[in-house]
Amino acid sequence: MGAGHIAFFARNTAPAGYLKANGAAVSRTIYPVLFASIGTTFGAGDGATTFNLPDLRGEFLRGWDDSRGVDSGRTFGALQTDAFRSHTHGVQIRLGLDDSNFQFNQGFSSDACTDGGKWQTDPTGGTETRPRNVALLACIKY
Repeated sequence: MGAGHIAFFARNTAPAGYLKANGAAVSRTIYPVLFASIGTTFGAGDGATTFNLPDLRGEFLRGWDDSRGVDSGRTFGALQTDAFRSHTHGVQIRLGLDDSNFQFNQGFSSDACTDGGKWQTDPTGGTETRPRNVALLACIKY
């Protein structure tokens, strides 16, 4: 594999020939082949003698769109913050004198509330949206 190759390792130290992909500013003269490969895509370092490695700590990787149109407008190497696709939820309204009576369960806008108030669902979940995953060390070949 050539300079700039990203690999994940089942260890917490970078193997020989690799640097941790941790965003560090490294020397342009000590790592000239890597600098020639990635340039300042991930940061210009001090602008003269160093350049930045990609910082992949805690990140999920996504393939670059490269004109496919699935994630258009993204530039190569650009960070994309988290997002949660807009959606709505139905609200369960209990009508009647006790819990055993009729239940109405249908998706509708909170603007449908006729008493002037707003309805919302109870919050659920944690502080982020993520799939199951395993943490490995991301490194870049120099």
